Amino acid sequence: MGSDREIGYEIRVLNNTIRNSINSMKLNKAIESNPHTTRLHAWVIGFVFHSKNPVYQKDIETEFQIKRSTASTLLASMEKNGLIAKTADAADLRRNKVQITEKGKEALAAFQAACNDLDDKMFHNLSDTERGQLDALLSRMIDNLLDGRGEAEIAKAFEMERASM
Repeated sequence: MGSDREIGYEIRVLNNTIRNSINSMKLNKAIESNPHTTRLHAWVIGFVFHSKNPVYQKDIETEFQIKRSTASTLLASMEKNGLIAKTADAADLRRNKVQITEKGKEALAAFQAACNDLDDKMFHNLSDTERGQLDALLSRMIDNLLDGRGEAEIAKAFEMERASM
């Protein structure tokens, strides 16, 4: 990276390069095999799958920095496509637990395999220490930016993803 280039520009180029790689790798094939599944669906399924506690819509809103209406639309789409099921919480019938269906687990397996391949390609010449440093720096940058603007950006990305379906 040259000193005359801005880090924001580098991140944008990296984002575009990752997106192009995804489109040419197995991840795109995983999406094609589940035509109503988007990348955001895959991230949500992964979040629910790896969560140690029951997951509710509010948890998804918080994790992905999206508005309640966006999360509601997202989950309705995922439920309609058989990726998740929502069940009423016995302790509070106003809340619905989000659970992954078998179809959702199959989609997750395909996405995880493709993401692992992409990670292997992207990080093949970085040490574990460098990967840890990069992760820490990116997390700090995200935290710095999440001053209310992050939610709108993610909601906009979700709407663009839905429009491309």
